[in-house]
This record gives sequence, C-alpha cells and structure tokens, in this order.
Amino acid sequence: MKILIIGGVAAGTKAAAKLKRENRDLDITIIAKDGDISYAGCGLPYYIGGFIEDRSSLIVNTPKKYAAMTGVNVFTNVEATAVDNDNHIVTAKNLITNEETTYTYDKLIIATGASPITPPIEGIKKQGVFSLRLPNDAVNIRDYVTNNQVKKAVIVGGGFIGLEVAENLLAQKVDVTVIDFAPQIMPNVIDPEIANYVQKHLQKHGIRVLTGVAAQEVLGDDKV
Repeated sequence: MKILIIGGVAAGTKAAAKLKRENRDLDITIIAKDGDISYAGCGLPYYIGGFIEDRSSLIVNTPKKYAAMTGVNVFTNVEATAVDNDNHIVTAKNLITNEETTYTYDKLIIATGASPITPPIEGIKKQGVFSLRLPNDAVNIRDYVTNNQVKKAVIVGGGFIGLEVAENLLAQKVDVTVIDFAPQIMPNVIDPEIANYVQKHLQKHGIRVLTGVAAQEVLGDDKV
C-alpha cells in the first residue's frame, strides 16, 4: 500500500513513523513545502531571544537522517498544488526547480498544520514585519533585530507564542508592546482573572500590553 503524507514536523513525521512501526512493508512518502521536516517549534521564540544560540539546535531530525531511520521517502521544498481524490493523484511543485511532479497514493494524510493569521491591513508586507512559524522565520527576526539595532517592536496577538516572543525580544533589550483585539491576553485559554495577573506581571517587567485594540495599518515608507 502506498501512503502519501503532505506535511512534516510533529504530525506528518510521527504518523509516518508509527505506520512504519506497524507495517514495515508500507510504501510511505512525505512531501513538505519547507526544507525542514522535524524541528522544535516551541524553541523558535527562544532562538529569537538568544537562549538557543544556533539554528541547528532547533532541528530534531534532518530529512536524510529521518529517512534512514524510518525507511520513509522524504521530499522537501515540494509544495502540493492539487489533489485528485478520484484518481488518487497529488500534483506538486518543486520550489527550487519549479518542476511539476505527480504522486500517486492509496491513502492520503494531510498534515500541513496551521499558519499565522495575518491581519488584512495596509502595509502588512513592509520590510520589518514578520510572522513566526518556521526556523527560518526565527532566524530572520533575530537577524533583523541585530542588524538594524531594533529598539522597539509591536507584537500583534497576545497568545502563547506572542507572549513568548515578547519575553524574548525584551531579553534582547527591545521595548515591546503587545496588542490584542480581545478584551484580555490569551483569550479562550485562561480565565480573565488569571489573564489580568499575567498582564500585570508583563507590565511589571516593562512590556506594554494593550487589549481591546485592533491593528489598523502598518506605517512607514519601505519598512515599518
């Protein structure tokens, strides 16, 4: 049986490894849009803060190491562009060569994960505006902070990741403001009284927190 998995990291690689443990005869292939298939996502903010010094420390398994360990076929920098469920065919594009390839399957697993919600506001594409999901995102943020001697930063979103980034930018001696359109930080995660305690703790350490505030526009010419 041929099993095709779109996406790596936690879900895709674990599904493939578990299936191989159950049946070594399965023909399993992973295609991943990114160059990394197994990394410590929870460590990304701490790379920004310098607590994790090297990018290599974020990588759990390289594609080559993972393939050798599990017997799974791994193709990185490959983006799935279409799924033909009737004929069991996935069309994909190699992001390096732009070559189009098709993959057949008996069973398909989609494990592409989530992506940061980018507010539909003017100026969001300016230089100096970042989202955080991949190791290279963390690398780009830390490099930008260092190379541009960033003194102030605004974080849109007061969830777990946003607050961890705030903590780590503060460690880089950046003046940080967190804004969230919800009436509290970490909405739908913790109770308002606990959120209020956390907000006061952040403010005590110099992080400005604005709740009930929505981002409207990113100003600046070429950069934020």
